[in-house]
Amino acid sequence: MKDFYKKYQGYFPAAFFVVGFVFDLLTTDRIDQTFSLIQQLIYLLLLMLFVYWEVVTPESFKSEDKFLGKMWRFHVEVLHFLFGSLLSLYTIFYFKSASLMTSFLFMVFLAAILVINELPRFQKLGIAMRFAMLALCLASYFIYLVPVVTGAIGLYAFIISITLSGTLLALLVARIDRKIEDKKYVKNSIVLPGLIVNVVFVLLYFLKILPPVPISLKYIGIYHSIEKQDGQFALNYERSWWRFWEAGAQTYIKRDGDKIYCFVSIFSPAQFSEKINLVWFKKTLGGWSVHDTIPLPIVGGRDRGYRGYAYKGNFDPGDWQVRVVTSDSREVGRIYFDVQNSQDSKPREWRQDLY
Repeated sequence: MKDFYKKYQGYFPAAFFVVGFVFDLLTTDRIDQTFSLIQQLIYLLLLMLFVYWEVVTPESFKSEDKFLGKMWRFHVEVLHFLFGSLLSLYTIFYFKSASLMTSFLFMVFLAAILVINELPRFQKLGIAMRFAMLALCLASYFIYLVPVVTGAIGLYAFIISITLSGTLLALLVARIDRKIEDKKYVKNSIVLPGLIVNVVFVLLYFLKILPPVPISLKYIGIYHSIEKQDGQFALNYERSWWRFWEAGAQTYIKRDGDKIYCFVSIFSPAQFSEKINLVWFKKTLGGWSVHDTIPLPIVGGRDRGYRGYAYKGNFDPGDWQVRVVTSDSREVGRIYFDVQNSQDSKPREWRQDLY
């Protein structure tokens, strides 16, 4: 076993990172799952402890002849497992909540961190990289934990989240500062990386790039009419058979008296209450212009998402889109569709989806 470890030692951090990633894929379902939230908190506390020990290594860890010394040899693998597990989880949750049209940069940032964590060049940064990733994990966790607990998102929830993550990081830094005499090292390798990460999160929030976790759009579609049947929504639409990829009638054939319905299913945690807006845009010569904004209150808890819809009776032919936007103006998702006039008087062949 010792020979095997020495031969492949360089591959172990990456292997444990992948194991952590797969472990969370298999064990996590809902973002508000109590087991998952507790598990993440334990991982974060362990990360804080291990990072602290990396900076202030106890004497008992330095001797490889002792049990603790032997165990400490594997601490890098443990750190990679914990970081891999948490970062993969946050990537999954933020991806579900992200509208890639507005949150693309943030998702690229998270994906880059997943890759950078495994590059030898960045691993050589040591403690500075550890603290940057720790700050990233703490901020990511509290940014969706606070809304899950309070049942609301918005500026106040975000401020509380950043304050909590920053406070935990500051307590760790203060503890290290009392043990390390080199204050310049503490400032450059510990304080600065964590501060930069938190500033980036604040900028992303106010630029409306940060995904609105824990809300996620499960489904959105365009229809001619909607009815409630035995606890389900009957979604009626007209569509050519070969347009199988469309969500309802994204090529909307309009006749006199038609209304256009936008149906959404939005997931949010249990005990969660929020108002989202369905913002209707029409393409003009000057670009996309707001045509209407229809509020839709949502209540959380349902696995398949809270279902609701909005409709318009006054609309012209052309290119349209509907954006699903939170109360703090962050986009959850959108759908594009095309409205075409029809003078056809033949009976329509309706299709129906049940949701």
